[in-house]
Amino acid sequence: IARAHALLLWRERTQYCSHCGLPLKPDKFETALHCALCLETFYPSISPAVIILVEKNDTILLARHKNRNTDVFTCLAGYIEQGESAEEAVAREIKEEVGIAVSNIRYITSQSWPFPDQLMMAFKAEYKSGDIQIQESEIQEVAWFSRDKLPSIPKPGSVAHKLIMGLI
Repeated sequence: IARAHALLLWRERTQYCSHCGLPLKPDKFETALHCALCLETFYPSISPAVIILVEKNDTILLARHKNRNTDVFTCLAGYIEQGESAEEAVAREIKEEVGIAVSNIRYITSQSWPFPDQLMMAFKAEYKSGDIQIQESEIQEVAWFSRDKLPSIPKPGSVAHKLIMGLI
């Protein structure tokens, strides 16, 4: 269902060739659209993102994000920028959002998140240094929690839930 939703959104947003304006035609053999005039091929875009569980001794760092109107605490996350590796994005996002440095960055798993077109790459990292200083434009609250005293967290099925619960 998630893949179908993502592809429907892509088809809705990608109807015409960005070079000449001609309507695009679906490919018969792969997930692509073609322009008969320019001979260009268009594929669905994917926005690579990282989601990170930061660990410090027996605690994990969780954040409540602004503008979400919820009391849910979750992992920190962000998009990978042009020319940046996933591991570099992990370190940058943590530094930007909460002001700390991390080490021992480890890839865990990935999850397609088609709302709208993300590929979430899940990582774990260890606290290295620094004092928490939240990025107030994105983060409302951040705190260290033990897994036996967790606040409200994302629902089962999400990669964030699996990271937080130690299932992966």
